[in-house]
Amino acid sequence: MSTPTWLPAALKRTDFADESALEIAVWTLFQTDFKTPPVFRNEKIFVDRNPHKACPNREHSYWHLITEGEPEENRTTPVPDRLEHLPWAKPIIENEACPLSAIKVWSNRRGGSTHVCIWFDRMNYLVILKQLPRDNYFLKTAYRPGSQGRQRLHKEYASWKKNGARL
Repeated sequence: MSTPTWLPAALKRTDFADESALEIAVWTLFQTDFKTPPVFRNEKIFVDRNPHKACPNREHSYWHLITEGEPEENRTTPVPDRLEHLPWAKPIIENEACPLSAIKVWSNRRGGSTHVCIWFDRMNYLVILKQLPRDNYFLKTAYRPGSQGRQRLHKEYASWKKNGARL
């Protein structure tokens, strides 16, 4: 099956002088993609524009998306795979209902919050939104799960679907 026309190509770190140049390109793209809140099922998705503790010259949501680890203030180094695939976040959110893409969407509870998982299994890219009061959402994270993560997502989605849950 081919890549959908609405999904941009992933960036390649080899196309940039170094990872710093890649990070700057992704930062610019993020600012463009999330300047106006994208929409998920007629509701706005917000990002945290406050500075990130580990990188004060980048917005919290952006830095959280391109890094990993705990505690949050130790997330000092971008992860190349997250940088390369961040251009997929907004298009996957906006095209989750496209019947040809077969994107899986379900909700779960984490730490007292309701999260919506939008997983484009075919491309192995997961976007997680946190539900906010008054039906809006917050962009929590986005990444490509490893093989164990994929297995967990398949089971979680199957269980959610089996139980007849709805968003």
